Amino acid sequence: MNPQEFIEKLAPWAVQEMKRTGILASITIAQGALESGWGAAAPGNNLFGIKGSGQLLETQEFINDHWLKVTDGFRVYKDWLGSVWDHSQFLIENERYARAGFFERCTEQDYIGAAKALQTAGYATDPSYADKLIAIIHIWDLHVWDASKDMENEVEIDMMLPEDANKVIAFLKAAYAAVDDAQAQQEFHRLANELRKVSGQPEE
Repeated sequence: MNPQEFIEKLAPWAVQEMKRTGILASITIAQGALESGWGAAAPGNNLFGIKGSGQLLETQEFINDHWLKVTDGFRVYKDWLGSVWDHSQFLIENERYARAGFFERCTEQDYIGAAKALQTAGYATDPSYADKLIAIIHIWDLHVWDASKDMENEVEIDMMLPEDANKVIAFLKAAYAAVDDAQAQQEFHRLANELRKVSGQPEE
């Protein structure tokens, strides 16, 4: 699976979770990409490296200024959707993320601040964790998925560029073609038209 295929698969679920919890879709996608190597290293469908019971895996931790190999327990999920849902719950239920300002940054659609808050709260031991998330978001324009959070807000209408909207629409078209569920296809079509509206393009 290449990065674009990973994004196409994960983005609809990330947007769904953003609407449910407020966690920015760009952050969810970037964390999934970084933690799982774009889906290539997700034993037990654990996309986000969340620890717990279920399986023992060797991993690397940055301890006392050195990278060390350690064996630790990690959660196991039935599928990727379960992993995405539990990622949201993990951030909500562990108060240290709220204390670090993560949800406040998400409310402001500040993915840079949100990434830094994750690092401050200790999501990972990697001292460059926030920088890596931000780089992934920038390289793959993942911030455009965050527009779905307020796409019906008139304040955003003049701020959504057609080129940004069309990048998301391309992913939605691919997702539409990949599923047989009529309800899901209808939702993808609706989201595409909302993006067209907020970027000044005609609906289809």
